[in-house]
Amino acid sequence: MIKWSVARLFTLTALAAVVSFLVSPPREAFSQTKASPPAVVTSLGQSLDAFQVQLAVKRSGIPYKYDAHIEANQLGDAKTLILAVGASLKGFGDAGISINDELARTSHLLDAAKSKGMTIVVVHIGGEERRDALSNQLIELAAPRAQYLIIRNDSDADGIFTKIAKAGNIPVVVVENAAGLKAPLEKLFAGS
Repeated sequence: MIKWSVARLFTLTALAAVVSFLVSPPREAFSQTKASPPAVVTSLGQSLDAFQVQLAVKRSGIPYKYDAHIEANQLGDAKTLILAVGASLKGFGDAGISINDELARTSHLLDAAKSKGMTIVVVHIGGEERRDALSNQLIELAAPRAQYLIIRNDSDADGIFTKIAKAGNIPVVVVENAAGLKAPLEKLFAGS
């Protein structure tokens, strides 16, 4: 019984190491990706996830501006665009917009950020409950254009983020919850 437990533990440890390697890029990829302040934090999908993300940015001591509805012409002197992805029907209703409006705003933000040379960070902390058809449209639009992805551990059950990251050689960090954002954000902005 003891031999079986040790063998099982060894197998599980090896499997965890392989999964960790597949989900997370090599350490060098993280060191090559750096962001500079000030940052702009906004919502893609009008969920409250962006509010949680901006709290983590604030706790990390990163100068930033938070605007859930910011438009491309309002980015100002920001050097990093942090996009919290997660669709909310209530949020759309409160903002008086549709998914098509949000997709258009997202495209304009991404284009403006690229033209300004901004670092684009896509964050998905809503987990499985924020992985509906609306959220997926926003993920498929924004994530491939990011230089850095931060996701909650249950956000990638179907492998969408892993696939996008692999195709674009985009570093991915997996966190347990919104509180786990502080460390990767500090690392991303280190030396700025």
